[in-house]
Amino acid sequence: MIDDTNRNADQGQPGRPDVKKAFQNLPIVWLVPIVALIIGGWLLWRDAASKGPEITVTFMTAEGLTAGKTAVRYRDVDVGQVTSINLSDDFEHVVLTMRMNADFDPYLTDKTKFWVVRPRVSAQGISGLQTIVSGAYIEVVPDKMGKKARKFAGSEEPEYVPDGSDGTRFILMADELGSVAVGTPVLLRGVEVGEVLDTNLDMAAERVSIPIYVRKPFDVLVKKDTRFWNSSGISLDLSAEGVSVRAQSVRSVLAGGINFYTPEESLQSETAKSDTLFRLHDNRKQAEILAHGITQKFVLYFDSSVRGLSPGAPVEFNGIRVGTVNSVNLEYVIANQSFRVPVEVTLEPERVQMVGGNDADGDEYDRIMGTLVDRGMRARLKTGSFITGQLFVDLGMYPVTPPRYLGDEKGKIPELPTLPQKIDEISNSLTSLLEKVETFPIEEIGIRLLGTVEGMENIVTSPAITEGMNSLKQAAAGVSQLVTNLDTSVLPATQNALEAAQAALGGVRDVTSPNSPIRYNFEETLKELSAAARSLRDLADFLEQNPNALILGKPGRREEE
Repeated sequence: MIDDTNRNADQGQPGRPDVKKAFQNLPIVWLVPIVALIIGGWLLWRDAASKGPEITVTFMTAEGLTAGKTAVRYRDVDVGQVTSINLSDDFEHVVLTMRMNADFDPYLTDKTKFWVVRPRVSAQGISGLQTIVSGAYIEVVPDKMGKKARKFAGSEEPEYVPDGSDGTRFILMADELGSVAVGTPVLLRGVEVGEVLDTNLDMAAERVSIPIYVRKPFDVLVKKDTRFWNSSGISLDLSAEGVSVRAQSVRSVLAGGINFYTPEESLQSETAKSDTLFRLHDNRKQAEILAHGITQKFVLYFDSSVRGLSPGAPVEFNGIRVGTVNSVNLEYVIANQSFRVPVEVTLEPERVQMVGGNDADGDEYDRIMGTLVDRGMRARLKTGSFITGQLFVDLGMYPVTPPRYLGDEKGKIPELPTLPQKIDEISNSLTSLLEKVETFPIEEIGIRLLGTVEGMENIVTSPAITEGMNSLKQAAAGVSQLVTNLDTSVLPATQNALEAAQAALGGVRDVTSPNSPIRYNFEETLKELSAAARSLRDLADFLEQNPNALILGKPGRREEE
């Protein structure tokens, strides 16, 4: 029973299909080529993946380059190889085909730079000496910021394109390039801290753009108020201060150089960011006089020649620079039918230290300037150097001189009163003198003077003058004869008379000597005369007192009788 049931159960269930494996009947010998095929495919994939992209670079010449040997390097590491060298279609360039490493693919953009490294001698120094032994190679500097590219134009000269990891890139703008070139050093106090990366014209071709690179840690010294100037070669400056000659290092004289400095008040300010624009000044003087802090603009009007006054000239007060001349123009006033010269200046009041008060602001400086003008502040032109003839604006106090305004007070810039130049004052005085001279009757005086000269000529040439001259000659001859006679006759007689006079004087000397008898007798006589004079005086006194004595005699005698 049980067996029948089990049999019926087995007969009622569907049968299971037989599963056969694919490689069940495959001979084991086929495993070897299959494994070899897999390994070969993997090797082919790895080889294709490791080759990297293929690019083309155009150069002017292929000197020193060899296909299959010349390497492409970045930081002295091989990142590719030159696979073929061909001429361009126009036969003017050389096209190099390069196979780059795969991991270098993201860095192949339109900003990536290529150049050939060869031995070079230039003003910047000697470079590429290692290629004498190893041969020339292609230097590449990648840049991921551009768009992907496969065709490039190589440079014939080495380029320094930093990646920003060891410094900062800035942009300088200048009116002219001058002697600045790629590789020109950037100097700080004479020490090289960077170099010029490139030189280009801007889009309008009005200015020159000069990218520079400043290495760490000196890039943090570049602030927003940092001043750059061209110190290339030897600088000769003719200004109101005279003639000045400046020169930097020998390398900067030969290859050029760019210097920079930061004012003390800006040393603690924020560091300039990458690609910040700066103005490249022609010399250090222009960079130093750049206005900073609070400034005030004024206009000065002159009605005389300003030859020698140019933008950049100093504005001084008591010999101290307090501003700069911005512009010098010429205006024609239709109402007066006259010319005037407006000179715009910028004053920097912060150059003057305030004593005895708080720090002033812009409005306070305006009030101070108004007070100074009321007290006699005037502007005039002075000669800074007689060698160069350059002028500068001098501010001074002239309280007695009334203010002179030549403007119409309609401009946006306030006007400062001016004074004429001293040379103009002298010229005016001479003009006034000449005007007075012109009123003299010069022609009449000349006619009279001419008549006088003619009369003198007639007198000189008259016969009377001739006869007088002949008479004078005869008189001179007589005088000469008289002198001769004096020498021959008069002079000996005169000599004898002088000898006799000398003898007489000797006798007189003997008579008047102290021991002379004549002198003694003369002195005794004088004594007797003196005694007689006294007796006469006594007699006169007695008669004056006794006038009757002439008749009666002396009273004493009568009594005696």
